[in-house]
Amino acid sequence: MPFAETWTRSYRSLPRLPDPFGRSFSVRGTQNKQRKQVLILRNIFVYLSVFMLACISLSPALPGALAEDAGVTPFVRAGGSFGYAVSSDGKIWGWGDNGKGQLGTGDTKRVKTPSPAALGLDGSEILDIACGNVASLFLMRDGTVWSVGNNNYGQQGQGKDAPAIMKEPVQVKGLENVVQVSSGFGQCMALTGDGSVYVWGRNDYGQLGLGDRKARNEPEKLDLQHVTYVCCGGKFSMAMDENGDIWGWGDNEHGQLLEASKRKRVLTPTKLSISGRFVQIACGGDHALGIDGDGRLWAWGRNDYYQLGTKTKGKIVEEPIAVTFPEGYENVRIARVYAYNSHTAAVSENGALWVWGSVYHGQMGNGVTASKSLPMEPCPAEGVVEADVGSLQTYALLEDGSLMGCGCNEYSQTGAFKWKADYYVRSWKDTGLNLMTGTWQDPGND
Repeated sequence: MPFAETWTRSYRSLPRLPDPFGRSFSVRGTQNKQRKQVLILRNIFVYLSVFMLACISLSPALPGALAEDAGVTPFVRAGGSFGYAVSSDGKIWGWGDNGKGQLGTGDTKRVKTPSPAALGLDGSEILDIACGNVASLFLMRDGTVWSVGNNNYGQQGQGKDAPAIMKEPVQVKGLENVVQVSSGFGQCMALTGDGSVYVWGRNDYGQLGLGDRKARNEPEKLDLQHVTYVCCGGKFSMAMDENGDIWGWGDNEHGQLLEASKRKRVLTPTKLSISGRFVQIACGGDHALGIDGDGRLWAWGRNDYYQLGTKTKGKIVEEPIAVTFPEGYENVRIARVYAYNSHTAAVSENGALWVWGSVYHGQMGNGVTASKSLPMEPCPAEGVVEADVGSLQTYALLEDGSLMGCGCNEYSQTGAFKWKADYYVRSWKDTGLNLMTGTWQDPGND
């Protein structure tokens, strides 16, 4: 979910180097020594970016990548049924479901089209936004974290006396020097510059990794060190450290932490057998993915909707399996991957976008509405510099700054219609928002 983190998303997804440090990070070779050297260099780069407030892009040099004349890297993030974006002029835009105040408008009214978000935060100072199901986290360049939206599990980090809904952003208590955030289905994580991890929010499946199943309404430090990336899934969480080791905890009913037959829940961070295999990871609802040093994409966990991108006899895959791309694309190199509930998206190094899994609501953007689907021909086939997936919607940011949306639009989460909420948006629609110019124009969609 997603930079699955991502960042992930939730992401849920991988960060923009996801959810801006590492989502598109690429390493060639698999030797541990080489991997460690590159990871250390990446850490140095990340810390300098935050401490010096460097206004630079942390995305890979994809073909036609957006230029940031104003010093702000445009990006888009998907939540459950809502979306956020930051344009190159530092404006924050929000749209979609706002029933729990997750768009920070001060009320709970739905926002039908991408609109400037009156959050009281300076968009030019936002490094990243992590959207959960009905809550949002904002990572600022000064290393602080702000939150807005649902607080039923304490995910706003405000202590026991905080209201159930926060309609305007508040600063999360006790966090500083943060370089990455991730939000899942009620749980939150923050990674600090010294490699420490702080967790708070929902914990009924042990997804906070604190050894119990009690929710936390303020951040607590996790017993994990030298971490370079964190990722929240639906009810599980993962992290990668400077050695390339991958750690997981929380729900494992569908094998998202591997070996589901041996352990259904993992209450503390546990080193996974896939350590050292991947340079990127992403977390979905009940599945996870990894990109290896050669740009190949692998997946494991729940697969009842083909969200792993491969056909299997069972609904659970307990070991990484290669995603099956269509004929002619077998050697595609993936730069970024995004995951949420039961569908997944990936952008290749040449700017093509693939979407697969549960796409009944048109999340592929190619007119297909299948209950489950493997990767098909890429759509768009080029020009995509970033994407993200929410619960039932998909976004694509094009190299000219245009933002496209498709999928379910029950809560206006595609951002593509001014006057109506068309339930199925089966083909890509222009939202009217351009993140290069920082402007919105009515796209005139019927």
